[in-house]
Amino acid sequence: MPEDKIPETSPKPQFKSLRTYKGDVEEAITKNNYSTSSIFLAEQKKKDSTLIVPQKPESGARNKFFILVGGILLLLGIVTLASIFFLKSNQKEVVIKSEAKTITTFSKEKILPIVNVSRDNLIGSILSEKQSFNLPVNSLLYINTINASSTPADVSFLLSILAPSMPPSLVRSFDADYMLGIYSFDTNEVFLILRTSDYASSFAGMLKWEENIPSDFVRLFSIPENYSTTTRVFKDESLKNKDLRVLKDESGKSVILYSFIDRNTLLITKNESIFGAILSKYFISKQTR
Repeated sequence: MPEDKIPETSPKPQFKSLRTYKGDVEEAITKNNYSTSSIFLAEQKKKDSTLIVPQKPESGARNKFFILVGGILLLLGIVTLASIFFLKSNQKEVVIKSEAKTITTFSKEKILPIVNVSRDNLIGSILSEKQSFNLPVNSLLYINTINASSTPADVSFLLSILAPSMPPSLVRSFDADYMLGIYSFDTNEVFLILRTSDYASSFAGMLKWEENIPSDFVRLFSIPENYSTTTRVFKDESLKNKDLRVLKDESGKSVILYSFIDRNTLLITKNESIFGAILSKYFISKQTR
């Protein structure tokens, strides 16, 4: 009977032992005669060499540069804003002064001091400006009558010289704002614009003053001499939807007229042509302001 064969067992595979940190240390100690402390120091140096060394902060010069540039830009911005504010403020002030001292626009200004001036000298100065005014047609010369402080003379003082017979109640009814000047049309003619806040008193006062207007304005408006010694009657007329009171000579030519062009404004001038031209300029000035 054959013998049963015992099955051969295959040799078990040889597995390499798992390397550990402890084993490496023991092997290094055995082969190289290292001590435990020397291995520890070597490992510590290795770790230190792998650490990320923080970069040194950038030089402060760059920061100073940006601070300097920022400061310059800020300064320029402040200067620019201040300049704009100053220019706008200055411009506004100029406009206000222009509106305050003139009732309508003008082409040229003549400053005329009237401190300690006589009636004849003042009228003579105005007539001299009338003769020498040579700007184109529809030009207006503003005669700025000033006092000792170089500000516009008081209206009551001016009227006391130009119109000594004007009723005191009429003088008191006028506001401080007025305008005396020369208008260039077919001829150069004088005009006077007065402002009032009391239309009723001013209108009644003008009717009362009519009998003395020719004598007060005989030279200023070139009224015939005999009109100042005889009673002349003003008559009603209408022009451009405005009521006028007009004094005419024997030929029907106007020698002087006046009109309340609105309830706050009285215009006195030579004739209808000058009146119409100044009226148009006045309302255009009101619309543009």
